[in-house]
Amino acid sequence: MRLKYLVTIVAISALVVAACSSGSGAEPGDVLFDVELIEVKGATDGIPAPDVDPTTLSKGYGYKAPGDYDADNPAKFQVATYMFAPGAMTVAEGDNVTLRMFGVNGDEHLIHVEAPDGSTVVDAFMANRGREYSVSFVADQTGHYKLICTTHGPTMTADIFSTG
Repeated sequence: MRLKYLVTIVAISALVVAACSSGSGAEPGDVLFDVELIEVKGATDGIPAPDVDPTTLSKGYGYKAPGDYDADNPAKFQVATYMFAPGAMTVAEGDNVTLRMFGVNGDEHLIHVEAPDGSTVVDAFMANRGREYSVSFVADQTGHYKLICTTHGPTMTADIFSTG
């Protein structure tokens, strides 16, 4: 239940930030997003463990199987995922976009940003826990930019939508 609550809060926060970050129809300007690199975990003994180990599906997933997670409760297991928060942002075409990122979880994240045409607009850099990083690019294309952590891919991504 806590995981569902946390994911709901993160999703609502992302929508609020996205809605407030760029003026609709405004001239291109400077846009700053604060982005956290986080790991969300959830544990339960109320349902059966997954049939497939989630770590085989993505480097961004974590899993502690029943018996490994809680020795006193052999039915309890834990799942985890790395993510950017917010996971979705909106800018106007032409905006100067700055992503100020802080590593909360995960010792290392190899991060880059791709433009809608697949080109790289922010070269890969290593982000570490407990440190802040700022990267900038101009959203000179309309479409879907991607903030990507290749360390925890393919699931640790965020979407930056550029509107015309």
